[in-house]
Amino acid sequence: MKQLPALLILLALTAFANAQIKPFGKIDTADLKMTFCDFEKDANAEILFDKGVMSLSGGLNMEHHIRIKIFNDFGKNAAKILLVSSVGGQKVISDLQGETFNLENGKIEITTLDNKQTLAGQIGKKLSTLEFTLPNVKPGSVIEYKFKSPRTEFWYFQNDLPTRYSEIETDYLARAGMGYITYVKQPYAKNTGKNTGDIEVKALANIHSLTTEPYMASRRDNLERIRFFNLTRMDSSWSAAGKALLQFRLFSDELTGALTGENGIIKRGKALKSEDERISFLFDTVKNRMKWNGIPSIHILDGAPFAWDKTIGNSAEINLAVYYLLKRAGIKAFPLLVSTRSNGKISPTIPNIDVLNNLVVYVPVDSTKSYILDATDKFNTFNVIPFDDLNFYGLSIDQGAAECKLIQVQDAFPEVQSVFLNAEITPEAKISGTVEITSDHYNKINALKKYKRDGEAKYIDSLRKGDDNIKITSFKMENAEADTLPLSQKIDFNAVLVSSDKNYIYFNTNLFSFMEDNPFKSENRFSDIDFGYRNNYSISGIYKLPQGYKTDALPKNVTIIMPDQSIVFKRIMAEDNGTIVARYTIDHRKTIYLPEEYQNVHDFYKKMYELLNEQIVLKKS
Repeated sequence: MKQLPALLILLALTAFANAQIKPFGKIDTADLKMTFCDFEKDANAEILFDKGVMSLSGGLNMEHHIRIKIFNDFGKNAAKILLVSSVGGQKVISDLQGETFNLENGKIEITTLDNKQTLAGQIGKKLSTLEFTLPNVKPGSVIEYKFKSPRTEFWYFQNDLPTRYSEIETDYLARAGMGYITYVKQPYAKNTGKNTGDIEVKALANIHSLTTEPYMASRRDNLERIRFFNLTRMDSSWSAAGKALLQFRLFSDELTGALTGENGIIKRGKALKSEDERISFLFDTVKNRMKWNGIPSIHILDGAPFAWDKTIGNSAEINLAVYYLLKRAGIKAFPLLVSTRSNGKISPTIPNIDVLNNLVVYVPVDSTKSYILDATDKFNTFNVIPFDDLNFYGLSIDQGAAECKLIQVQDAFPEVQSVFLNAEITPEAKISGTVEITSDHYNKINALKKYKRDGEAKYIDSLRKGDDNIKITSFKMENAEADTLPLSQKIDFNAVLVSSDKNYIYFNTNLFSFMEDNPFKSENRFSDIDFGYRNNYSISGIYKLPQGYKTDALPKNVTIIMPDQSIVFKRIMAEDNGTIVARYTIDHRKTIYLPEEYQNVHDFYKKMYELLNEQIVLKKS
């Protein structure tokens, strides 16, 4: 009898699963009458079901059928569909059908997609697209479309819309030499078949949408999904995977060849005193000469010498030029294969070369220091791991020794961004003074990127954070071109303290700190928080008080600590002889938080921002 509740739950889930998917062209009136998603009530549209069948019929093919409910005008965007239709000239989409259901005067009206209304497009040289909009779509409509394609690498249960039901059926994958890995956290609504030798069905129900959340590294890594792979592409170890790549001689000097003008470059590099200077010079030479075509890759297409002469190439061609020059200059260096942050993390226990999408250069200086070089970004420096390649692991390729090994690609050392403000407050409730913002490594790179992208006027304006009462009268940047020195931004400013009155002056000491807006206001979180690196802050201010005023309310000294001690915030306030000194420090001790840890992060940040923005009150004496 104790097994009865579990059996009833299983039967209920099975009945629920079987009720979700309807044949193409058949629909329940209840779906047309729906007005909201019952498990995500603010959704503009909802995927009613998403069904895929992967079978060996005519090769390893996929049949895909998706049905979507439109709730309002904003949800009508879900009717605009873009599919990859061909790869390298080979057609990958066939048997496309689509239609729209509407309930008119109690009767179901069906409008069929005219395939002549589809639009062909192009993404680069190798990918062609098919774009279409389902017809006669309005709030209340249900749309559906289906098509056939070759087998998929991923099945995503989760989407940017909430999904009532998502199911993938696989037909004897082992016969096609295929396997899979599941990345699923919530319980299955349906899970039948024991292994890849059977017909298997896996399904999830009531899956929340996943939108872009602050500090989400890889959307793919956070989605409920299954990854399919060719068993012959799975190696016994990462070392074996690297050796398989070496068989193609992708990183050999013979393939790389000589670079035009290399002798002069090598001679200038060797003349520099320190190894760091030589690495920096050779890296900057490639970075300043070559333009990235926007394609991350572990493969060279036309060859590094050709890309060097054309001054443009993919990431492998550009960074192999760096590798080649370093090697010629006598500096120990290796190609390093990584997965970019947006592409997702490498698993150290699942060796699969298909997940690698970028080639950079690894320079082990000594047992305590190493560099990761990526010359595709003009703002990258030789001594800072490129943020886009900042991941847990990379595969180092040592062609000479025929050895390949995983190394950690992470920055464990904290970055510190400091703000020092020296200001004077007048009896007229005005404040003026100077600010120096010191930024190193990632914070320096981010500031310089923003400055270059926005231009000086817009960048200076952004320092005010939208406060029109602050006027910046002078701005100067120092050390922008020096890789080994922190960026210094010096500012003269004045402001009106508008919340003040005849008897009281109110002011906030959290000025120019880059800490004005809490990124974790949402009550819920569905993805990992991945800061990438430890970003710490030091905010200090000296405020000379106006004559005729005294402190009426001075915030207390306080320290708050995360339950796991991973973040520490301190505020120290002191008053002496007509001057207030304020100091804040924020110490981040880890970079990644799982969704189940979010409540603690949310509560901590809420309290921290309240303390950061607590005002000082001066009273007229």
